[in-house]
Amino acid sequence: MLWGIKISRRDFLVCLSSAVLLVLSFPKTNYFFLSFIGLIPLLYGLDQRSYSKAFQLSYLTGVMFFAGTLFWFVHVTSLGAVLLILYFSVYFGLFGLGVRYFSSLSSLKKMFVLPALWVVCEFLRAHLLSGFSWVSLGHSQYQNIFLIQIADITGVWGVSFLVVLFNVFIKEVIQSKTNQGLLFFVFILILGSVLAYGGFQINAFEKSQQELGQTSSLRIGIVQANIEQELKWFEPAWPDILDTYLALSKSILKENPDLIIWPETAFPGFLGESKETFERVRKYVIESKVPLLFGSVKKEGDKYFNAVVLLSGEGKIENEYDKIHLVPFGEYIPFRGRFPFLTDLIPIDDFSVGEKYTLFDLNLRTNNVLSKIATPICFEDTLGPLVRRFVNNGATLLVNVTNDGWFKDTKAPFLHLASSIFRAVENRRNLVRSANTGVSGFINPVGKVES
Repeated sequence: MLWGIKISRRDFLVCLSSAVLLVLSFPKTNYFFLSFIGLIPLLYGLDQRSYSKAFQLSYLTGVMFFAGTLFWFVHVTSLGAVLLILYFSVYFGLFGLGVRYFSSLSSLKKMFVLPALWVVCEFLRAHLLSGFSWVSLGHSQYQNIFLIQIADITGVWGVSFLVVLFNVFIKEVIQSKTNQGLLFFVFILILGSVLAYGGFQINAFEKSQQELGQTSSLRIGIVQANIEQELKWFEPAWPDILDTYLALSKSILKENPDLIIWPETAFPGFLGESKETFERVRKYVIESKVPLLFGSVKKEGDKYFNAVVLLSGEGKIENEYDKIHLVPFGEYIPFRGRFPFLTDLIPIDDFSVGEKYTLFDLNLRTNNVLSKIATPICFEDTLGPLVRRFVNNGATLLVNVTNDGWFKDTKAPFLHLASSIFRAVENRRNLVRSANTGVSGFINPVGKVES
């Protein structure tokens, strides 16, 4: 039963089949090809259904899908995870309503209208009520390097469109008794154009790399200390945590880096309050003469910010960036003032919101080439418009500092990586990921993880 409406075993299996196929197309299983058929059971299940039934079946599919892809959010807040899953599933339901509404269209029109409808639903989910764009269907293709190159034109939405187009095409070809040749022609034309564009972009990038060589390469050292989340805010452990970061940083110096990066909230304590700890970090930087970019919780008066700080090789604070887009239920409680009981259910304090899209200036020590570094923190790199704002302001390098330790050994760090890959492709920028746990590495402008 769902909302008092009985669901038959057949309908339940239809919803389950689509949900399972779609979940398996994402990390960690990464069977990306399953997303091309994942919606077909649901699309068949929606044939000749009422509007209420179409919404019901699609919503149930959404609940199963989001439960299978976002279950890890319970490690932050169980109540928040349940609320998010129930809310996100509404967009699946809206898609089901649209499928029912457009059911009388020709097969050729459905091949364009239904993918567009899906993209509208994903776009709304990514922007309404703070926005959450994780596990868009396009993200399932993050390893399909030729297909995702169109993201520099369409964003992840264009790849989602293609995935849904594939599903609709297969269903309509099977069902349609006329115009099958036209459907094949249109589909192959679209897919061939996308793959040709992908090949062109990849080839152009490889040629530019050969011409550029190593003359302006930036040598970056990433420190991933794998500090357990339970220890990060256990004050007696702070000296040992700092010792770990300093020891790992010193081991990198033999590689002659231009910059060393620590992940989100790596600084043990509170910047602006833990003065002795900061002086130890500053002493290391002065001795190494290598700039350090690190994440920290920063205290200013009675406000706390999730921040990134750049220390110059002389130990001077060059600039700071305060996180602009906070995570609901993780960094603040939505509607806390209207629903005070949420404070008891989810006992966290609210961070303050940053206001400036700060860029960090860094000169290469070898040839004085200036890099302008943007540092989206944690989930901020999943937000295409926010990262684009940094690039439009002149960012030449993207650095995502994150702490995925919240989510234990789950698929969350790999889903996060998928979003990072799309930001690199969309903006044609190198992207560096510095994670406390999970996936650190270097992503080139065509979305290939180089290390």
